[in-house]
Amino acid sequence: MRENDVFEKLSQLIFSGEIETGSSLVERNLADRLGVSRIPMRETLSSLVALGTLEGGRKGESVRLRRYTVDELRQLFDYRAVIEGGSVRSAASHASETDLMRLKIICDGMEAVLDEDDFEKWSSLDVKFHGALAEASRNDRFERTLKSLLRECFYVFYILSRRRSRRELTKEEFALHKRQALNDHRTIIELLKTKQVDEAEACMRLHILRSADRVIRASIETDLESNSGDARTSKSS
Repeated sequence: MRENDVFEKLSQLIFSGEIETGSSLVERNLADRLGVSRIPMRETLSSLVALGTLEGGRKGESVRLRRYTVDELRQLFDYRAVIEGGSVRSAASHASETDLMRLKIICDGMEAVLDEDDFEKWSSLDVKFHGALAEASRNDRFERTLKSLLRECFYVFYILSRRRSRRELTKEEFALHKRQALNDHRTIIELLKTKQVDEAEACMRLHILRSADRVIRASIETDLESNSGDARTSKSS
């Protein structure tokens, strides 16, 4: 198996939600699980550490799935806003009619499940929309970078933030989030159609930073609740 294939398989496993945040990733176990030799697995783990997706890996230190601080979450989404904003800017100049039709069909699918309380179906369509946008940029570097970056951001947004949050979104809050996201998506398509480069980039950046605000808020609320619990425990002892 080629190193790129190992990278792809391992990335999918990491961001599937099967591995707990902070868990050590054992090279031998991962190689056996994915049916590859240990050398490409070792190289792939090192690459993911270098990208910042994983942490650790220094001499005598295990490689772990990252525990995100609030600052790291902000950095992740700020970085995505720059990269995906640039990708959408490129798409506004190069997207074909087929690209635009693909994006519209995905949005129609999102519209169809708008009133359903199905988190997995919605998130799957959301991932497809942003992947199709990256393809529409007609820039291989944008597409390669965003493939990994989007996977990490959607893991943080759809899986990690739900795990960390002390409460689930209510049905009404989830419906509001979906409606806002879909409106943003349709606006971006219209801006691509009319080749409004600056406006398309600005709309995408705002769209991403809205997602960042929700993730960061959940993280802060969880940290505050944890600190309050620790303080109560300390006081009672």
